[in-house]
Amino acid sequence: MVRKKKRIRKDRVIIVCVLALVICFGIYKGTSWMIHTISSLLEPEVQQEVVQEKEEEKVKKYIATVVLDPGHGDWDPGANVNDVLEKDITLITAKAIGQALEEANIKAVYTRESDVSLSNNKIEDLKKRAATSAENNAHYFVSVHVNSFDESDEVSGFEIYKKNNESESLAQKIGKHMETLNYSKNRGIIDGGKSLQVLRDNTVPSVLIEMGYLNNKNDYSYLSDNEKLQKMGEAIANGIIDEVQTHLLKDSAQNNTNK
Repeated sequence: MVRKKKRIRKDRVIIVCVLALVICFGIYKGTSWMIHTISSLLEPEVQQEVVQEKEEEKVKKYIATVVLDPGHGDWDPGANVNDVLEKDITLITAKAIGQALEEANIKAVYTRESDVSLSNNKIEDLKKRAATSAENNAHYFVSVHVNSFDESDEVSGFEIYKKNNESESLAQKIGKHMETLNYSKNRGIIDGGKSLQVLRDNTVPSVLIEMGYLNNKNDYSYLSDNEKLQKMGEAIANGIIDEVQTHLLKDSAQNNTNK
């Protein structure tokens, strides 16, 4: 009889131990589930806050905003030779400019980022392009185009149209950097504030760049070469960066004088 009681007590101990393990395991799983559930509920908000903080930090890093206007688009191809279209050339170049500006902490805003137009009406299209500056509190507006001269294929070179005297410095700096490529000659700076709508309707220092004559053999050689357009964009961007930095230095010097 004694042995039987001991055996029964041992069985009870084993059962109690098993029940204790089951209860502990249940508590562990329940706690883990609660922690996971609470974390999953909070995680989207935390992630959103992190994204917002990063976006705010990115905005704070910009030292200026520049509107880049790739001329033409969609139904309006612009100048064209041998299936090489102005609207494609300007878009490739503008994106190269924008990439270089972003690397210099200058915000690039595009009037178009694909083969589209802003309106089916040409005047309205140009008006909307110019309005992009005010809509984005931009500091500068740069429109990119390609020339063509039907009467002769011997005319070559790039030229820069300015809105007014306030835009002269930007035009000079861009032209200086474009010259370093030695792709074509610099035909100079031309007043376009009255004749070109995107300049006339603009609210900030603005220039329109004619990068070359597509129907000229020499100019066609680089206007139809995407790698050279990339370098052209970088050169234009360097001119813009120089202008931005010049103004920052002037503002800094002015602030120190006022102190």
